[in-house]
Amino acid sequence: MAAKSPLMTTLHESARHLALTHRELTLRAQAQEADIAAAMVPILARHRPGIDAAAEEKAAAQDALMRLVQANPQLFKRPRSVTVDGVKAGYRKELDSLDWDDEQVVIARIQAMLPDQVDLLIRTQTSLVADALPQLDATTLRQIGVRQVSGSDQAFVSIGDSDVDKLVKAILADAARRQGDDDTPRAKKGKVKIKEVA
Repeated sequence: MAAKSPLMTTLHESARHLALTHRELTLRAQAQEADIAAAMVPILARHRPGIDAAAEEKAAAQDALMRLVQANPQLFKRPRSVTVDGVKAGYRKELDSLDWDDEQVVIARIQAMLPDQVDLLIRTQTSLVADALPQLDATTLRQIGVRQVSGSDQAFVSIGDSDVDKLVKAILADAARRQGDDDTPRAKKGKVKIKEVA
């Protein structure tokens, strides 16, 4: 076995030194994260009961206001909503949507009646491109078996975000990101909302 050259020995020593410094940096960063997590435990424990109680009270107040709005739609003809201390309540129209009974029937009709738009309106796995269908006129939609469903008035209550609300959302989002909590993906639906084009 040939002896290592002095330059190769220096290179190996330099690589070992880099590995050691990397491990040291990693250990220090992990220790910092552990200390921060430990320091947060008593703060979180101290505030959790108050936050839970306030959240429960807010949910009850929001439900009460929603019931009041839903029981009195006549109050929201003009204007359609009111705003009090940053809380907005009333009625607003949902987005219009498209609906169909049998996707395969609609696909067959598009293939027969609109062959030049097949790539635009049908995915390669043979399903409808729901976002493209609203571009068709009402007559064509009816001919291919797609109904246009008008959005209905829905009661709503919303609260404008204060600077504190934005800070709380940022803290919660950061905590969820670090813990790896993801929202589960929504299930695919057979409807599509129509966004108005300006």
